[in-house]
Amino acid sequence: MTARIHVSEHSDVPIYRQIVGQVTFMIELGQLRDGDRLPGSRMLADNLGINRNTVARAYGELRAAGLIEPRGRNGMIVVGGERARTSSATRDQAREILERAARECLELGLSPAEVRELVTGIAIRVVDAKPTVAFVECNPDRARAFADEIARELELPVTPLVLGEFDPQEIDVDLVLTTFFHLTEVRSLLRGPTTDVVGLVVAPHVRTLVEIAQVPRGQHVGLWYHNDEQAASVRDSLDQAGLTDIVMLADTTDASLQGIDVVVIPSGMAQLRDRLAPQVRVIEFGNVLDAASLRMVRQVVDDLRLAKAGR
Repeated sequence: MTARIHVSEHSDVPIYRQIVGQVTFMIELGQLRDGDRLPGSRMLADNLGINRNTVARAYGELRAAGLIEPRGRNGMIVVGGERARTSSATRDQAREILERAARECLELGLSPAEVRELVTGIAIRVVDAKPTVAFVECNPDRARAFADEIARELELPVTPLVLGEFDPQEIDVDLVLTTFFHLTEVRSLLRGPTTDVVGLVVAPHVRTLVEIAQVPRGQHVGLWYHNDEQAASVRDSLDQAGLTDIVMLADTTDASLQGIDVVVIPSGMAQLRDRLAPQVRVIEFGNVLDAASLRMVRQVVDDLRLAKAGR
């Protein structure tokens, strides 16, 4: 069977969903029949050159759909072939209905992409299957602010989580979002076959850029960040704004601030800002979520909704 499955890392469809779709298709066509044994997750993963957890997740989806089940040493066995073929006939009928509707929509002037978006949105609203979502950040204020922004975009509750303040074993959600600065750390914490972890791009807030532009050339700028990757990204933004005399601060003691005219700190750190303000000018480096990232997350959530509806 492994020779018939092909996956692409360049596809918009997650790899586990590619496996689910292809195995389901083989069962519907009768290429796989009840009692046929599927390759073990390790064997299939090795043949496809992917992570074993990805195959385990695909098998979990197929099992939840009633198409396969474990049989001890025999591994995963196909059990839902007959029902799948009956379901396939039903989908053929539904496809004819949708094809007629799609043609009418295209005649009205809608693009294929708009038709697809409408159909997906209608199906999701009818089923009302809501995935659970969390957002992880290193700062409580930023975690809440970004979680609220994403919740408005998705029209779903989004739980804010702060790194170091939650037990990874107690997090049971469908989708975890974080910034690319923390993506590797969050993925290492929240490993699991049923949780997607997606990184979002953040960009400097316009207000932040305006404040940076107002810093006179030649002033000494101190940059204080816990996270080295974030600090490097912020330093790049300062360099692009023409500020070249930048000092990476190990701390914010009086000794470290000697000769510093401006200190750049992460947004959402009110206590640090208030403590430093009497001594030096403080710029809080605020970020906004990238619009393309938010569109990508909406697509991921729509896929999760449809998957939950299918289950």
